[in-house]
Amino acid sequence: MIQEFHDWVHNRHDRIEEWKKENKRKVFGYLCCVAPEELIHAAGILPVKLTGSDEPISVVDRHVVHYACPYVRSILDLAGRGVYDYLDGVVTCNTCDIMSRCEYYWRVLSPREKSTILGVEMSPYVLYIKHPEKISGKGVREFLKQEYRIFKQHLEREQKIIIDDDRLSRTVDIYNEHYYLMEEFRAYRKEEDLKVSGLEAFEVEFSSLLMPKEEHNRLMESYLGELSEREPLPDRGLRLLLSGGGIDQFTSQIYRIIEECGGQVVAEDIGVSTSYFCRKIDNTKDPLDAIVEHRLGVHCPHTMTEDRFPNERFEYIKKVLDGNRIQGVIFFVPLYCECRNLEYPKLKEDLREEFDVPTLYLDNDYSHGGLEEAHSRIEAFIEMISG
Repeated sequence: MIQEFHDWVHNRHDRIEEWKKENKRKVFGYLCCVAPEELIHAAGILPVKLTGSDEPISVVDRHVVHYACPYVRSILDLAGRGVYDYLDGVVTCNTCDIMSRCEYYWRVLSPREKSTILGVEMSPYVLYIKHPEKISGKGVREFLKQEYRIFKQHLEREQKIIIDDDRLSRTVDIYNEHYYLMEEFRAYRKEEDLKVSGLEAFEVEFSSLLMPKEEHNRLMESYLGELSEREPLPDRGLRLLLSGGGIDQFTSQIYRIIEECGGQVVAEDIGVSTSYFCRKIDNTKDPLDAIVEHRLGVHCPHTMTEDRFPNERFEYIKKVLDGNRIQGVIFFVPLYCECRNLEYPKLKEDLREEFDVPTLYLDNDYSHGGLEEAHSRIEAFIEMISG
């Protein structure tokens, strides 16, 4: 069963194009976890998380500055090389400085003409959502709901349908089933005798952002049954939290290196992971209101609450770590990521004070040379903890 997840991760572009051809349906890519993929799903379109690769940058330097986040630069480079030409639409959000400019960069690197009326695109190829940085307080929910209404109208024009409450409710049920299965899966990573490695867990979650949720749910039911009968891993390794990085091929290399050095990632704080899966959508509310509330609850380094001294990021991480018995923390931060770097000093101290564990900071430029350096530093870090 794990081979199916692995195949979707490592051959994702081929698998998505095959799915599109076989099902004769459209595919939209989204750059950030705050994008309302439930609305895309309810429109009958496959939502796909856009990711970079561990391949060298080749075309993006003509348009994007060198000191921008290498994770986003890698995604944009694939767009400029035509790798994402199979997409029928792209959804961007303003979750950091470089992300907020991706609407322009994508149009330049991967131009696509759409029908217009009086010079206005009726269903733009690149859709931009203004997600609030302040996720609590007066007017926030209504502001984001209005953004989602506009987004929904674009999807309705694209598909020539009405996305009514019944459609949204059916989608919410599918996604809630997914969140339930992923929470059941996460419980296995808290066990003292681990049955699943960090890398395998990463690929299981990564694949869920690429394939139809219905198909992933079906595979997860069978996979969880197999996992219950599995023997524990022969080498449990040092239990670690991984904070930072993205859902992509490059971050998967860090999981691999950690395991080669004698560690296991048992919990993470990375883009579109626990912050995204650990809560269900409230199906007792109006479905659009519930989706808005769910996305405002995504814990991201760029967001803040109305509190004068917000500490919700650390409170979220404490919840993630409940029952995981970690022995160390690795911060894996993309070079020039202002959001992760600004929060790092306080998170490091909070983790040391609360859990009394050592931390390791790694920045990376998405190069193979950076991976070699990371290997030696992770190896030394694990040896230090192990004594």
